[in-house]
This record gives sequence, C-alpha cells and structure tokens, in this order.
Amino acid sequence: MNQRIRISGIVLGVAALAFCADASAGLPWGKKKDDTKKEDDKAKTEQTDHGPMRTVKGKDGVEGEIYGTAAAGSPFSKLEIGMPRKQVEDIIGHRDADCGAYATGKAWIPFYHGGDTSRWECAYKGLGRLIFSSQSAYDSRSVLIKIVNDPKDSGYR
Repeated sequence: MNQRIRISGIVLGVAALAFCADASAGLPWGKKKDDTKKEDDKAKTEQTDHGPMRTVKGKDGVEGEIYGTAAAGSPFSKLEIGMPRKQVEDIIGHRDADCGAYATGKAWIPFYHGGDTSRWECAYKGLGRLIFSSQSAYDSRSVLIKIVNDPKDSGYR
C-alpha cells in the first residue's frame, strides 16, 4: 500500500513538472531575459479619441500614459510623468480645476499593501485632465501617471 502511494506521488510530481514547463512557455516568466528587455524599451503608441496614446516611463521609473499632444506654450507641455502633485500645481499655476478622488479596484484586494489604491483626477477647462496616483499604501505622496491633452475639455469631471 505505501509503495502505491509513493509511486502515485512520483507520477503526480512528474506530471506537474511537465505541465508547468508547457504553461510557462507563453507567460512572462518563461521568456528569456533579452526578449523582455526589447519589449520594455519600445514606446507603445495607440490611436484614441484624444489623439495618439503613448505609454512612457517618467521620473523615478514611474510608468504612465500621455494622450494627445499638448499645444505649444500650454502648461501641460511642461509636465512629465512621475512628477509629484505639488510640483505640477506649481507649474500649472492656480487655475480653476474640478478635482476629486476615487478608489481603484486594488483598494478592495484583501491584504494588498501596494500603491495605486486611489487616484486624484483634475479637469482643466480648455487643457485636459491630469490623473495622479499614490505609489505606496504607506505614503500620501501622489505622482502624475496620466496626462490627457484635450483643448475641448469642459473642465468638469
């Protein structure tokens, strides 16, 4: 009886290893290190209602998105993904903006202590929108993660 249990365990273990080897071939941890580096270096661009959307890395390695292109001389043209909210407010100046916070889906994951559990969005009339996110559950500092350039923005959220 004990020998059957041992043999069953060995067969099950070999089958699990074979399955894991096949399953990991199409997943990120199954890729070679060189392949992932080439994908990360490329800037991803898509076409949206607000113009082209680019996925970029900004200050301190923060990843974000930029929609459309800022007009020359626009305060949005001076912004960079990863900037702290206070620095962005200093660059844009004291403009009337409709701002507010909302929770993301990560806020509802039990025992999740990472960042991006809430976001702060500001709509600027005639300029577009800026979205900020916290990078840690233990820090109140928010950084810019999305710039939406839209000269037709109403300024209301």
